[in-house]
Amino acid sequence: MSVTMREVAAKAGVTPTVVSRVLHNKATAIRVSEATAERVRQAAIDLGYRVNIMARNFRERQTMMIGVLHGVGFERPLLDRGPRYFASLMDGFIEGAFENGYSITLCPKLLGQTPEDAMSDGRFDGLVWYSTHPSEENREMLRRCSVPMVLIHTRAAEYGNRYPSVTCDNDQGVGLAIDHLVELGHKKIGFAYEAHIPFSESFLRAEAFRSHMSRHGLRAGECELVDASDLDNYFAQTPRHTAILGHNETLAALVMQKAIERGISVPQQLSVVGFDSTAYCEELSPKLTSIYQPLAEMGRDAINLLVQSMSGQKPDPLELIYPCSLDIRGSTSIPIGE
Repeated sequence: MSVTMREVAAKAGVTPTVVSRVLHNKATAIRVSEATAERVRQAAIDLGYRVNIMARNFRERQTMMIGVLHGVGFERPLLDRGPRYFASLMDGFIEGAFENGYSITLCPKLLGQTPEDAMSDGRFDGLVWYSTHPSEENREMLRRCSVPMVLIHTRAAEYGNRYPSVTCDNDQGVGLAIDHLVELGHKKIGFAYEAHIPFSESFLRAEAFRSHMSRHGLRAGECELVDASDLDNYFAQTPRHTAILGHNETLAALVMQKAIERGISVPQQLSVVGFDSTAYCEELSPKLTSIYQPLAEMGRDAINLLVQSMSGQKPDPLELIYPCSLDIRGSTSIPIGE
């Protein structure tokens, strides 16, 4: 049978309230001398007293759990978004959660539940909404959610500034990539994206691509958009671009692979740039030039904003937008014949 606070109090010669103050940091209005506190701690050790975390959390209506979930409408899980992308983001989530005394659970896919169940059944004190799929179903779930939440890769204004959000500066990051390619001498630059998967960030990056191409006086029409699902047909013909910017590093790596399979050398005949710049870029041949967003830092700070919300504070700031940088590696060079 487990030892109770009353038994610890009896052994230490104090009241249960004093035990609660010393061992649970409760009843903070009570002053307890260090000598008395040490006597209580020693009594707890002697009796083998252990704090019942589950019972304490139940009393306080807390689970000390944060759920990381994504919305509906994807043809594949977000875990597959990039070779190192999710791991980098999760490092930040875990660091932020542990620093604040919380645990992290991935859902719904790993738990076999629906997003709506995870948002309403009391399992979590807070949620990280990890989705850039702008479906009405996702929007409705967010509108109905009463659990504190933080958004990743989604602007706070998209949901009426109801939730704090963490994003990177997509426009600034794409601008760095276009500037780099133009400085090398590229004029025919394409943007590779997944036309069949409506990521909101893909729209933002495509719009930024058009804007920065126009800023340099370069063509940015439909011909500059490259559908990643049709790369075989694209490379079956003479490529119409000397450089391609991929929506993320996974697509950029696929572009390089398809080009090399067709006998097109990278970067001599085709320069390629990705987005995210995780350690995966260093494993490719050639190593992938990529726009860097600080995923681990973004994940950690998202948790910090969420913890503020869960404690009843107004998150400050409501929205974090991280600047990007450009990691130049071996997949970009001066174009041949330009």
